[in-house]
Amino acid sequence: MLYLIPTPIWNKDDITLRALKLFKELKYFICEDTRTTMKLLGMYEIDYKEKEFFSLTSFTNQWKLNHYLNILKTSDVGLVSEAWTPGLSDPGKSMIQICNENVLPYSILPGANALVPAVVGAGFDTSKFTFIGFLPTKKGRQTALKAMIDSSLRSEWQATFFYESVHRIGKLMQELKVLGFAGKISLTRELSKMFEQQVTASVDEILSMIKNGKIPLKGEFVIWVMSD
Repeated sequence: MLYLIPTPIWNKDDITLRALKLFKELKYFICEDTRTTMKLLGMYEIDYKEKEFFSLTSFTNQWKLNHYLNILKTSDVGLVSEAWTPGLSDPGKSMIQICNENVLPYSILPGANALVPAVVGAGFDTSKFTFIGFLPTKKGRQTALKAMIDSSLRSEWQATFFYESVHRIGKLMQELKVLGFAGKISLTRELSKMFEQQVTASVDEILSMIKNGKIPLKGEFVIWVMSD
């Protein structure tokens, strides 16, 4: 059985009892970052010295994936991302595909992620929305933005959520401004941290808040875009 184990996006209290139970019982873990997972287990005073940790990134080769498959055929394995729920916009999705292709069971634990709090806190009707993961950084970025804006203008699925790096927030706002986007943007950052922040405003208002330091360029961002 492959267990997808959500981990806190920051606040260590946002762990479930079931996740802690699996961290104690399982011997094998496939991790986006093995060092982060070992540090996390240490934080909860779980001895990880007799456990085995394997790395999974977007660059993991087929030989390693086959090795992980062989382990899954005989043992229970925990799948852990850098933070939040594995398989949601991270390399963990490949392990789900491997399980499906080889008819192996898997279980997805409920737990921490950045998307759901951002959706709930947006302040507008989000009964229908689109989630597109991370925007492309270079090739395809403008196409994705245009498609997102066009979709929000003409479709009943008006709200679009996506993740964006702190290093590209200013650039994103400028891109939306150039494209003539006149709707609302909800920006959520530092979820579960001491300085958690959620702002819903226009492109110009957010640009002004970034310039004046009212929106610090720190932490991870979830962006929500909706037409008027």
